[in-house]
Amino acid sequence: MAEEQGRKRDPVPKPSVLFLHPDLGVGGAERLVLDAALALQARGCSVKIWTAHYDPGHCFAESRELPVRCAGDWLPRGLGWGGRGAAVCSYVRMVFLALYVLFLADEEFDVVVCDQAICIPLSLCSEPGHTVLSSVLC
Repeated sequence: MAEEQGRKRDPVPKPSVLFLHPDLGVGGAERLVLDAALALQARGCSVKIWTAHYDPGHCFAESRELPVRCAGDWLPRGLGWGGRGAAVCSYVRMVFLALYVLFLADEEFDVVVCDQAICIPLSLCSEPGHTVLSSVLC
């Protein structure tokens, strides 16, 4: 019995955190997302990352330690030479990703961290009680 009292249980359940990121490569925004996800996981939170593009051969090694899921990789990343339309395509990919996660992925989560503010209006479609955070990292 004394042993049970010595092992205190955490009375507050840890939230399930879902990260939405357009392209999980090797940039600064990706590093920030991974660091935040790993820190939350170390504190006992359930963490998942959803992205529109993920290449395990071209990413930070830490991303292989986390559950990363991909949807919308078939959408274009640009509209022509020189990266034209990259921002528009990124927004479209994030809208697709958010809609996919909300309506098709059957994910359960308490908190969503979006990398682009475009996803915040879409969060109104989610169930009540979810928290949506935006980290505009671009």
